[in-house]
Amino acid sequence: MLGEKLKTQRVALGLTQQEVADHLHVSRQTISNWEVGRNFPDIPMIISISEYYQISLDELLKGDEQLMDKMKKDAELVKRTKRRKMFDGVFVVLLLLTVIFAFVMSRLPNLENQKLWPMLIVGVVFIFSIVRFFMVIPKDDKVSGRYAPIIIPKSFGVGWAINPYHPLGLALLIGLLVAIEVLIFLG
Repeated sequence: MLGEKLKTQRVALGLTQQEVADHLHVSRQTISNWEVGRNFPDIPMIISISEYYQISLDELLKGDEQLMDKMKKDAELVKRTKRRKMFDGVFVVLLLLTVIFAFVMSRLPNLENQKLWPMLIVGVVFIFSIVRFFMVIPKDDKVSGRYAPIIIPKSFGVGWAINPYHPLGLALLIGLLVAIEVLIFLG
């Protein structure tokens, strides 16, 4: 629907795809792809197109279900990215505090319940990482949600992670936490 509107307005203004592409600083192929509906321009580009074609955003966008779905997905992706950055920042601070705490604890003389502190720290970091996963990754994500396999690739394709949405994955993660805590307690 948007593609048809873009083509109709371009033709009505007597412009070629190349002229529009030159004005918007994109390739002619990009204009063609927009007009046939292979992909859609992003929001800033839609605003530029609206201004260039002298057509209101309301008139340009209304009624195009595919574009609205794309915009919703893009907005969700931006929210997830912001959440992931926030959680990653907190996680880095938490890890730094853990290292500092471990350094201070190693310099102190023997204390009561000295094994309790490392167990507590490992538990907090572990729980935070699981909560981060559930807050950042949507359940229905095909790559790392509940329909994904138990072992999934990590961000940027570096390493692997256990999928806590998978029932067996969550059990495996809890078992891993318990094993680490037991090793700390016995060590």
